[in-house]
Amino acid sequence: MMVSARETKYQAVARHICDRYLTYTQPHSPLPTERELQDRLGVSRDTVRRAIRELIDRQLVYNIQGSGTFVAPQESPSRAPLLRPFTQDMLTRGHTPHSLTLSCHLVIAPLHVQRDLALNPDSKVIEISRLRQADGSPIALETAYFLPEAFSQMQPEASTSLDAQMRASGYQVETAQVKVTATNLTQAEAHHLGVPQGAAALRVDKVGYTARGLAVESTHTLYRGDRYDYEFQLHRRQTHR
Repeated sequence: MMVSARETKYQAVARHICDRYLTYTQPHSPLPTERELQDRLGVSRDTVRRAIRELIDRQLVYNIQGSGTFVAPQESPSRAPLLRPFTQDMLTRGHTPHSLTLSCHLVIAPLHVQRDLALNPDSKVIEISRLRQADGSPIALETAYFLPEAFSQMQPEASTSLDAQMRASGYQVETAQVKVTATNLTQAEAHHLGVPQGAAALRVDKVGYTARGLAVESTHTLYRGDRYDYEFQLHRRQTHR
């Protein structure tokens, strides 16, 4: 098992499990035990457990106490809302999308981005800040960080689809870890979004992964609380006993 310079050992184990077992194994099939994975990969049990936990968090596998870990259905209706770019999201909601690029730079990765993308302290990332609009009015303020190699050019073309540029470079984001929290806007944030300081907003933090489990994108987006919402469809998980 190879560990790249941009991933921790447990992330490498998670990637190996994706490549070796999840791609070709039928849903609800059991994975090897923690002990078997530990012996096959030459890593500690704690590393295996962290890798399994990450895959559970990404809803790629599930665990049944006393029975083991199993491959999750890839098209399960109980998964989170579809992963789709802002433009597609707005079109689906019946709005006309537009984006205004505020800045685009190559910067030293901030601490939270180092953590999200498993980077060394001196690593550089592409930072892009954009004001997202729907029907001509601001709806979201987005700051995104990308691995430079995710784009064929060191400076991406910010006026066109970043998602399409990443796909052209072979870095399609297939899964994401998303966290949604309530917040209040600072003066600068509120100014961009055209609302009073302290107005309510939704903060959406997202880490995007390729099909091989490589984290390539760390994004936080502030959505106006009066113009955007999240809708989830929940199902009771089957225990398969």
